[in-house]
Amino acid sequence: MKQKKGGELVGYDGYHKKKGSKLHAVVTPASLPISITISPGNEHESRRLMPLMENISIKTPNQKGRPRKRPRRIHADKNYDTPLVRAYLHQKGVQANISSRSKKKQRGRPRIFDSTSFKKIRYTVERFFSWIKAFRRIDTRYDRLASTFMGFIHIACILIYMRRF
Repeated sequence: MKQKKGGELVGYDGYHKKKGSKLHAVVTPASLPISITISPGNEHESRRLMPLMENISIKTPNQKGRPRKRPRRIHADKNYDTPLVRAYLHQKGVQANISSRSKKKQRGRPRIFDSTSFKKIRYTVERFFSWIKAFRRIDTRYDRLASTFMGFIHIACILIYMRRF
């Protein structure tokens, strides 16, 4: 019996021309992770936004009661600009700051995109990804099983939290 090559959640991304997995994360303005998931390289990024949003739990120091389950605003890049994502965020009551993919004029009311706040938030996301890529085991993905790989990502996030506090 022949073994399957590769591992779980591995696919070929034709755009970047590389094989592997993608890491999706929701982070705070201080670059601390709130929710993380992985997907195969050949899956579109917008398909993982809904599972990420379902795992969000925001507890503030002065808040009493249960933690919030949705952020007030979300900043995302052009890959998340799909009608399904926009409808999902509108249904949840979350303001979306997502740049549009198309350059042509759209019908109806124009979408508001605040580029200055997007750049500030995008910097925090990129800083989180650079912190995560500092762990060589995560950067090169030695693990075949997705559960093992996700476990090491959680350990790296715990270490990132310990460094910050």
